[in-house]
Amino acid sequence: MPKSTIYHVLYLFSIAFIGLLFTSSGCTAQKKKGSQGISGTVLWRSGNLMPSPDVKVTNPKGSPIAREILIYELTSSNQTEPADEAGFYKKINSKFIQKVTTNKTGRFKVALPAGYYSLFTKEDKGLYANLFDDAMNINPVQVQKGKWGKVDIIIDYAAVY
Repeated sequence: MPKSTIYHVLYLFSIAFIGLLFTSSGCTAQKKKGSQGISGTVLWRSGNLMPSPDVKVTNPKGSPIAREILIYELTSSNQTEPADEAGFYKKINSKFIQKVTTNKTGRFKVALPAGYYSLFTKEDKGLYANLFDDAMNINPVQVQKGKWGKVDIIIDYAAVY
């Protein structure tokens, strides 16, 4: 067998081996696990946020804050045991899904299956959420298949509007 043919066969074998190696190691285009979910920022608002001629609101958007976020299946207000103060809950009577902790700048990202969820933050007075939809679902978010949704969570029980 001529020397050039041997080199040619070795070259083709090397190309095939490298291709097989990349294919088996996951370097091909694949759908990634956790390819959908939510990400966002938790913001703290406090103080007088009511604009007036003599009072200037200094930080109406709020400041990023580290918090623990508890994710439940979509929860309506009648599936909870409210605490004494509005917006706080002692107990959530729907399925707990997952807990995620923000970084120190309030940012979070969590992969979730497609579906509807309710988000609560853990506070000293209980679990907190202050948004409702027209069906009285608490702080509802939707995760769509293959998409990442952006969610900002506002903690404003210490704010006056």
